[in-house]
Order: sequence, then C-alpha cells, then structure tokens
Amino acid sequence: MIFGVSSCSDLQKESSNSACNTALDNQDFDTAISVCTSSKGLGDAYMGKGGFTITNLLNNSGGESTPSYITSKSSNLGTVDDNAAKILYIIGTAQSQVSDNSTRASNIQTAKYAFDNASEKYKGIIASDKDAALMYTFANVFRMQLGQVLYYDAMNYACNASSTDCSSDNKYADGSTTGSNNYDGYIFPEDQQAKRLSYGTGANGIKSTCEGMSSTMTYITNITDGLTKSAASTSGSSTSLITSSKTAVCTTLSTLKTACLTNTSCQTACTASDC
Repeated sequence: MIFGVSSCSDLQKESSNSACNTALDNQDFDTAISVCTSSKGLGDAYMGKGGFTITNLLNNSGGESTPSYITSKSSNLGTVDDNAAKILYIIGTAQSQVSDNSTRASNIQTAKYAFDNASEKYKGIIASDKDAALMYTFANVFRMQLGQVLYYDAMNYACNASSTDCSSDNKYADGSTTGSNNYDGYIFPEDQQAKRLSYGTGANGIKSTCEGMSSTMTYITNITDGLTKSAASTSGSSTSLITSSKTAVCTTLSTLKTACLTNTSCQTACTASDC
C-alpha cells in the first residue's frame, strides 16, 4: 500500500458489519468500540478514540506553529525534540489547542490508553493485512511519544544536561525558565537529565532511567515489525513522523547507554534491539 493514495475511509472500514462501518464513518468511536467485532474494526475504533484519523494525520502532521516560548527559549536549554508535540497536535491536544497543563496531561493519558488498545487489536492480523500493519505502526508511534511526554515532560524543573548536580544554578524551575512547560511535547535534554537524576547519579541512576523505558523499547520493536509488514514508505510528510520519532528515541537510549561507561548491567538495560 502507498500511504496517502487511499481515501480517508479506506483504513476505517469493516465490510461485514454495517453498524461498525456507520459508526466509523460518523467518527462515533465509542459506538464503534461497542459494535465492531473484527480486530481491524476495533483497532480503527480505538485509534479514533485516541484522536487519530487519516484526515487529522494528513492535515496536521507538520505540527503546530512553534510557540513563542519555544522559539525564545532560555539559553540554558539545548536542542528541543518536537516529535511528541507533533503527535499532540494531530490528536488535538497540543499546547496551542489545550492551554491548561493538567487537562493536556489527562488527555494524553486517555489517548495513550486508546492507542495501547488499538495496538493490541491490530497485532494479530498485521502479517496478513498491510493496512492494519500500518495502523499498528502508527499506534505504537503514538503510544511511544505520549509515553515520552508522561515520562520526561511531567517534572516541574529541568537540570543542566552537562552536570550531575541538579541544584542551585544547575536546576531550572519551570516558572522561571522560558521554554520549560509540562505536557507540551517539547522535550529538551535538560528535561531528560532531570528525570535521569531523579533516579540518582552514576550508572545505577542511568540503569533505572532505562528500565523505566522498557515499554518504549517494546514500542520500537513493534514499530519496526509493523513498518516491515506494511511495506509502507516513510518518505512522505505524514509517514516521516514514524522514522523521526523512532530515531529520536533511539538516540536518547544510545546517549544513556554511552553514559553507562563500562557498567554492563546498565548497558544491557539501555539496549534496544531494534534501534
């Protein structure tokens, strides 16, 4: 399948169940979850429940206009990873769409639960259904990035990425650091460092950080598998998000693994086989 050529309804159609088809066509995803019976139909229903539709993907995959607090970020903050922010925009809960942090957090948790369910529904049929395999890939990209927001973008401070001391001038409180904002999907190295140091310093802290990303490593494997089985290209604007998301997370894991130095148990915890 060449993604983007099929119509918007092609990936949301359960031909043997008219009630399911009607609910999906009407984007009544709660009803679809209750009446669809096939793995594909239920997967599509949960994708819609999470905020993913083909129209949203095609129209919004470029992300929101970068907020001014990101473009004018504090000099204390490094290069931002905005892949998760693009996901939030596609599902309708980016900072420009939902200004309240706690509401975004709740929306993210609800959406991730829906994508978790979608992945489970699709996984048994991806070997024989390329459309389902592509949707499975997207489900895992979205749940991975939403998980990254919940993991790295929930603390009310960031830490100097070059220091293992997160105190005094090395600790950047959200309220006084332009660019640092919870649950907006803009993840800085300093956000990641804050999470890492919350587990402690040295190899043990790094190992714990990677162990906290074990589900992320599973998502990476699922993305790789789904993309292979779908035979989809990732060169288009809507599908390039798959590759950029995977690359960003794999880079984070590689950085953590390097920081393990010679600690083998730490290195093992930070190794994702499909990166």
